[in-house]
Amino acid sequence: MIKRPKFIILLYHKIGKYPQHAKFPGLYVSGEDFDRQIKYLKKSGYSFLTLSELKSLYDYYYCAPLSPAAQNLTSKADLINESGKYASITFDDGSKSVYSEGFKIMSSNKIKAAVFMVSGLIGGINEWDMKNGENSDEMLNLTELQEMSQYGIEIGAHTLTHPRLTKITREEAYKEILLSKKNLEKLTGSDINFFAYPYGDYNEETEKLVKKAGFYGACVTKTGLVKKGADFFALKRIAIRHNTDFLKFKRKIFKVRLFY
Repeated sequence: MIKRPKFIILLYHKIGKYPQHAKFPGLYVSGEDFDRQIKYLKKSGYSFLTLSELKSLYDYYYCAPLSPAAQNLTSKADLINESGKYASITFDDGSKSVYSEGFKIMSSNKIKAAVFMVSGLIGGINEWDMKNGENSDEMLNLTELQEMSQYGIEIGAHTLTHPRLTKITREEAYKEILLSKKNLEKLTGSDINFFAYPYGDYNEETEKLVKKAGFYGACVTKTGLVKKGADFFALKRIAIRHNTDFLKFKRKIFKVRLFY
């Protein structure tokens, strides 16, 4: 068994070139860059996992006795990479561009990913961003979510309306967290196991609420690896933005592996 496997989680938002007058152009990554980044990781020996698969493998490597999530790995030996290099691609918010631009790239490269959906805005627009002066952007609709889920892309929860969870009451925060999970499970027919904090805004209290709601883990926006002893309710990621050119991308991966 690999003694020190490397688990990295990449954070994306939208796939495509950013539109004129975009207030937050960093949220976009072009399709060409996205495809090149995937191909680089594959060539470098990474296997691509959903977050539930990452949790299973993490438990397999580091937890004794094995958790229920890891006990099924005897039938999933194909997940184990002898190089010990694993990557999970995640998309926050649920922009339609993940389907219209990103899905064809992921499927052509035969990789999996996770999409954190703002469940109250399925088929709508990015209302929280527009309040901050951003352009209107269409959100994924239910048919698109279901198609990606059937392919093998994991759907995660990202609250009902994308609030800053530490800025609202505990009761309101728990409603945003719990109902986002329940609504998505009802709509997709799949278990919703992972959560992402909007804006990366979280604290000990919100972690407790996510655990209470029944999630396996949650992602933040801080940079780092998922390594032994990781807090699964504050999983670190590597943010990829529109100005992350190929050289910067390789440097980000190298630095995280070396220093975190």
